[in-house]
Order: sequence, then C-alpha cells, then structure tokens
Amino acid sequence: MNMYELILSYLDQTGPASIPSICHQVNKDPLFMKERDKPVKQTHIKSVISRKRDLFYVQNDIVSLLPERNIVSLTAKIEKCGCPWIQVKVDFIRKTFIFFELNLDPSSDLQYRPVAPGSTDEFKQEIYRLNIWDWQSNYEKDGIVLDGTSWSICLQTRSKKYKSEGLQSFPKGWTKLCRALEKLTGKKFT
Repeated sequence: MNMYELILSYLDQTGPASIPSICHQVNKDPLFMKERDKPVKQTHIKSVISRKRDLFYVQNDIVSLLPERNIVSLTAKIEKCGCPWIQVKVDFIRKTFIFFELNLDPSSDLQYRPVAPGSTDEFKQEIYRLNIWDWQSNYEKDGIVLDGTSWSICLQTRSKKYKSEGLQSFPKGWTKLCRALEKLTGKKFT
C-alpha cells in the first residue's frame, strides 16, 4: 500500500485529521513499516499530501478529503450480447453492496453458489487508483455495433456525481475495474 492510500484509509475512518496524527497512524501500520528502515516524518506526510492536491485539502494543518473525491457510492451496469445483464450497487458508507443479475437465456444452466464477498474498503482503494472522475462521459466506437458490450458507471461523491458509459469502447483502467468488481462480488465481469 502506498503512503497516500494509507492516508486515504485513515481519513476515511476518522474524518479530518492533523498532520501529526496522520504521521503517528502511518508509523503504527505494521505492513507499511515493515518495508521501511526508519519512521515516517511529518515532512514526508506533507510532501505526499502536496503531490496529491486532487485528493486532499489542507487548512491550518488539518487534512481532509476533497468533497468531490470523498466517495459515497458506485453503481456499475454491464450488458453483453448473449450474456446476463449485471448491476452492482456499492454503498461505501454502510460498507455493503448489492449484486443483481438478470438472465433471459432459457437454455442456460443456472447454478448459483454462495460466494465469500470481498472488502468494500479494498474496492474503494482501487476506485481511487482508477481515477474514475477523470473518465470521459461517453465511449463509443465509430460505426454500427450489433453485439458489443454496453456499460455505465455512476460514481457518487459527497459533492458531485460522475457518470461514464460506453458501447464496445472502454476507458483506460476498465479491465482493472472489472477485476476489482469480480474480487468484491465473486462474480465474473469480463
């Protein structure tokens, strides 16, 4: 885990925090400190925060997430010709998700088995890595597409809603998003 991801995780749990308390928390993390020879200094924390101005807001040494980057929920819909229609709604406040699958193929052998769900916290970290707020609103190939994959994503933050959709054309990071959804839900998305 990168230091900024550790800071994100801490702020997500506690809300706005001072740089000294963030530094203390980072130095308490055993996995992060296992890779380091010496403790992190407050200047390192300040440096990371200043490089990630698109995520963090600092006022009077108190760090918080920017409201337009403070993720609340994500809804993903995917439909592929000849395959089930899938929708996932993730609520990051309640740390829950709902998976919905609609299969209209009468010849398919439906076998449902329980799966162990993944972590909404880990999924949220992947959303931050993917920068979905930078995705275009529409992805489509030129010409006629008769049997492609249509999809839509709606990312809700504290202050803004980001929507992106496409037909047989995908943003950079699409495969990583599908893998993260698979890890979260235990269901295949590609």
